[in-house]
Amino acid sequence: MKKGEATIPLHSVIILPRWLMLGATILSGSCALAGAGLIAWGLATARGHQLGGWIGAGLGCLIGGAGGLFGTLRDWQRRLPAPLVFAHLKQDAPSPFYRRVFWPALAVTILTLILGLIWGHWHWWRGFLQTGAMLAFVSGSMEAMRRHTTRQARTVFALYADGLLDAADTAAIDDARRKNPTFDGEVTAFQSIAAKVAQMTGANTEPPPIS
Repeated sequence: MKKGEATIPLHSVIILPRWLMLGATILSGSCALAGAGLIAWGLATARGHQLGGWIGAGLGCLIGGAGGLFGTLRDWQRRLPAPLVFAHLKQDAPSPFYRRVFWPALAVTILTLILGLIWGHWHWWRGFLQTGAMLAFVSGSMEAMRRHTTRQARTVFALYADGLLDAADTAAIDDARRKNPTFDGEVTAFQSIAAKVAQMTGANTEPPPIS
């Protein structure tokens, strides 16, 4: 592929699962609305340093929520070119970040939540609870996106190998193959393997001869 040459994205591959998009949109939007509410409450009821605290907290929620909402909607609309989608088939394994972070962070979150509910004193556990929850959410969301994209990649390239993929995505893959010889070779190898698997499956499903 020539440097700077544009590629056609695969429109049928969405990197975000719908449930994650809806959940993140609701969470981010709620944080942004809560921030606006904190600012309004502070302006209406507080003075001096208290007013600054209300506004600061509100701005934090508002900016963070708006940023999360913008990023979520951008990811929902973003589409990847064919070589990047195909890369999920070559490296179908959880990232080191997920393997090393998710379960320990989830364990810390659950443990500190239980301790807080039993003994109270949330100021002791709050830092661990917030950090563990954020790390578990980020690493888990990244893994959910990876698995979702990998499943779609398998479907897209299986349909492409069978000649059943829709015209727009077929054109995108063909365009990427013309521009990228390495990707073309990888797809050719994938199609060859798919054809052999189809032949073996067809041979195994043929009815036995009638004696």
